[in-house]
Amino acid sequence: MVSEYRLNIKPIETKYKSEPKHISLLIAACTLTIPMVIVGCSQETKKTQNELSPISTQSQSKTVSNTLQKQELRVVSSKLGSLAVMKKQGTLEKSLAAKNFTVKWLEFAAGPQALEALNAGSLDIAATAESLPIFAQAAGTPLVYIATTRFNGGAVSFLVPKNSPIKSVADFKGKKISFQKASIAHYVLLKALQKEGLKLSDVKSLFLPPPDANVAFSQGGIDVWVIWEPYITRNV
Repeated sequence: MVSEYRLNIKPIETKYKSEPKHISLLIAACTLTIPMVIVGCSQETKKTQNELSPISTQSQSKTVSNTLQKQELRVVSSKLGSLAVMKKQGTLEKSLAAKNFTVKWLEFAAGPQALEALNAGSLDIAATAESLPIFAQAAGTPLVYIATTRFNGGAVSFLVPKNSPIKSVADFKGKKISFQKASIAHYVLLKALQKEGLKLSDVKSLFLPPPDANVAFSQGGIDVWVIWEPYITRNV
């Protein structure tokens, strides 16, 4: 059994010029496009069917066949937010079917892993909180923001074991705190420590992805776990 300690943090306001008070939800690699392929010919090369040689006809048939093949859009599988709803309802599949696209949903341990896949070209669309793409862009990763959603301040919590002596952020000093590096949990922890006059160097940071942190937390290996849903509900 564990108990939950929720820090009352106000929703973080970002300063995007075009989307004030919003956070990034949906991002895609800047090379991602959804092409609209039109088979045709220019005025200079236009010919009637009778004028086409057998070789030309065969070549055109192969071209048309290739353009009609279904293309795959790889999207991160999120358990929260609009992407989770879209996956459940099949909205994306229905919308892209007419454009000859199929959708493949891929699961990742957390946002950083999804962005690594995005940068490597093995993922087309990822969903994450606002801080992660900021870290990624600072490291030179090219990203394009294509949609945003409002931030729920209660979506990230500090979890401590039952009967823990930790009662506030001020008690974090010297404690082992687990969080996913370069994630929204990382950012929330930094802001919470800053508010109490503490630095990240004042705590023992454990950079663990959620699945590994979940095991460590259940075994009493960490003092504080900075995490989001659905891990909060699973452990409280």
